[in-house]
Parts: sequence; structure tokens; C-alpha cells
Amino acid sequence: MDAENAGDSARADQPRCPAAQRCLTMSELTTPEISVIIPVYNAQDWIGASVQSVLDQTYPREALEVIVVDDGSTDQSCVVAESLLKPAGTRYAIIKTKQEGPSRARNIGWRRARGPWIQFLDADDLLHPRKIEIQAEAARSLPPEVAVVYSDWQRLALRDQEWQPVGAIVSPNIESDPVADLLQTENFIQIGSPLIRRSWLERVSGFDERYWLIEDVHLLLRIAMAGGKFYHVESDTPLFFYRQREAGSLSRRDQHEFVEGCVRNAQMVEEHWLNTTGLNPERRELLLQVYSQAARFFFEYDRLRFNDIYAKLLSLDRTYSPSGPSMLRLLSRWIGYPRAEAVALAYRKLKRSMSA
Repeated sequence: MDAENAGDSARADQPRCPAAQRCLTMSELTTPEISVIIPVYNAQDWIGASVQSVLDQTYPREALEVIVVDDGSTDQSCVVAESLLKPAGTRYAIIKTKQEGPSRARNIGWRRARGPWIQFLDADDLLHPRKIEIQAEAARSLPPEVAVVYSDWQRLALRDQEWQPVGAIVSPNIESDPVADLLQTENFIQIGSPLIRRSWLERVSGFDERYWLIEDVHLLLRIAMAGGKFYHVESDTPLFFYRQREAGSLSRRDQHEFVEGCVRNAQMVEEHWLNTTGLNPERRELLLQVYSQAARFFFEYDRLRFNDIYAKLLSLDRTYSPSGPSMLRLLSRWIGYPRAEAVALAYRKLKRSMSA
């Protein structure tokens, strides 16, 4: 269902408007400055607070539109979203599609959007009330080559039935080598944290719909590789909050695919560097860090994949040995890295059995 214009099709690109509501055509509506895209799959317990965090924005409601893309939910997610959006007076659309993953849902949303800046918001995350106001004010004066406007963000965890901040505030620092910076864990820009210029999404064709994990980093890396600039907007408080659930997130359910996503991004970046500006020592070391973390995981869970990653490590450093932990590094010097990993794995399994 769509709250914008009338139609009789159930296709994602031709939604419907409730019969009891006068439906404005696209030409009758002024172009909003910010379009908020909310992909949702079975998030009825979460989406209400997420939508409310959009409605609570200090940014003028007439300059916002909200597009909820239902990725094949079987619960009441859309009902919850519309119960908040319909009486709020905010321009909105609810689009239903079959389940094809978050990348596809986000692409459907931003391609339907009319704002020059896109705010992605997963259905279980939250915006600070001034998030859009602060970033949009900065975005107005930025040159076209600035593709991403980002700020500090923070994780939340459920404690005593309340969502409370956990861990340090994440303050990404994307500077002169944005591709390298984006590969570093401490510079992770959660997809709800920035505003992204629509023209740059068009330039890189949005999210790669093959991927369901680490697809947000993949997108930002491609924007950076295409020449898009990143601009940090200062704030006194985190402007975005990631609600860290104990269970249910894709990355926790499928760690294997999560690690594969990290490797995929590193391989894409490595190929880009080899074909353009080359590998300097800092870039080489960064790639080694990503591949070494993957190697440790795959040694335990997928030995054939470990061999592939180990070959990547040796291609970057013929005398590779891990930088840590210290005992693993020492063992690697004595007996070689694969054998050292075998010893480390046996030790980890022993510890697990003793604590079980």
C-alpha cells in the first residue's frame, strides 16, 4: 500500500493509495529535501520507535518524506508504521514487495524518493531528534563532490527494560584516503548515520542486491572509489543510535557470511588499488589485517576457505605471520602459521569444554 497516489497495481513500482484519502499526484507535491527510507522485515516490535524517531525530528515535516519498503513481512510491521505515519501529516509511502533482502528494499525506496539527500533507517534503529536538521544544514553548502555527510553514532542495548548506551561513541574519521579509512573497523559508518546524496547513489547504482551482509560498507566503499567525498558534521551528542539486539540480526545469525562480506570488500578494494594508485605499505598492512582476521575464523569453520585466505596473505607478504595474539605470533615463527593456528584452536576448544 502507498499513501501517495492512486493506482490499481500491487507492484513495488506502482503502489496504491487508500480510497478514503485524497491522493496527490507526484506533480502536485513539492520536492522534499530529505527522503527517509525504512526497509522492514518482520519488525513489528521495533519499527514503531524507529518511525517515531523520524516524526520527532526538528526538521520541518513538510521537507520530509518517509518511504517504508516491506521486504515480504508476515507480521504487522506495516500496520504499525502506518498507524503512526497516517495521522502525522507527513508525506509517506508504504511499498510491499516479496522478500529479496535489505539491499533490494533500500534500492526500491531511494529510487522512488524525490529528495536530493537520502536518510536510510533500518526498522530497529533510532535517530536523534536533531539528526536531520544538523546534517541537512551542513549539506546545503557542500559542493557536489561531497557524497556522504556523517556524524558520530552509538550503540544501544536493552538493560532493565530500557535502551541504554553501551560502549564508546563511534566517531568515524574519513580523511585523505577514504577507501582505506572505510576499511578500518573504528571508522565504520552505520547505514543510518549519514545522509547520502542521491546523485551519488545513482552514479554507483545503489546497493549491490546480491549482498545481504556488509552491504552498507560495500556501498560506501564503491562511492569512495568513484571519487565521492565524505564530510564529518560535528555534534555535541551522537546523532544516530543502533539498537543492538541479542538475537535476530543477520550478522549474528550468519557469522560465516559476515566474514565473507569483509573479505569480499577487502578484495574489491585491493583490486581497485592495484588498478589505480597502487599498494603502499599502509594499505598493504590494512589488507593483511582484514585477511588475517578472516583466516582465524575460517581455520576453525572452513579449512578449505582458510587455505584460500592464507594464499591471499602470502601474496601480500611472502613471510606472513600474524601480528597477534603474541603467543600465536611466536608459535608461527617456530612451527609456521597453519600449525600455530591448529595449536591455538585446540587450546580454545579445551577452554570451551572446561567452561561448559
